[in-house]
Amino acid sequence: MKFPIKVGLISAAIWIGLKLIFWAISFNLNDIKLFVFVNMFLLTASIACALYILKLKEDDSNLMNDIKNGMLAGMPYSVVVAIFMYFYYERIYPEFNQQKIELIENKLNEPNAIKEIQKNNPEMQNDSPEEVRNEVIQKSKMIYSSKFNMLVALLAMVLYTTINSIVIALIFRKVVFAKRT
Repeated sequence: MKFPIKVGLISAAIWIGLKLIFWAISFNLNDIKLFVFVNMFLLTASIACALYILKLKEDDSNLMNDIKNGMLAGMPYSVVVAIFMYFYYERIYPEFNQQKIELIENKLNEPNAIKEIQKNNPEMQNDSPEEVRNEVIQKSKMIYSSKFNMLVALLAMVLYTTINSIVIALIFRKVVFAKRT
């Protein structure tokens, strides 16, 4: 197996391990900001680490190879973490999605919530309060579904991997390894 792929898989295993440890000790389960930050850090670190070590080993490389090597670390990470997120929110901690949907349902029970939604969404102005409520709940269920979460996470991480690979490859070529070329 190529070195960048190993780095990506090890980073994914670290993120999954952290997520499972936090779940096991019931720490900070409903605040996903920390996990998003750690996810972005590990993805960036895996790309940078793999690319740095490969740049130290090879003398002759071009920008496209550097970007490809960065993406070789980021893509396995992205796929493994996205698949794990599906199973996490589907099987391990489905209460997260249910709590979010219940929170939205509770907000819809507030007196002016439906009127506010109708005011902000012109296409719902002529709908009855029950129709608005049902539509908002259906959209919430779709947004908080495990499949939707996995697809959005995968898309975001693939885009993030692509941009990071380009930026890190350029930084390494123009700053870190500028004197070697």
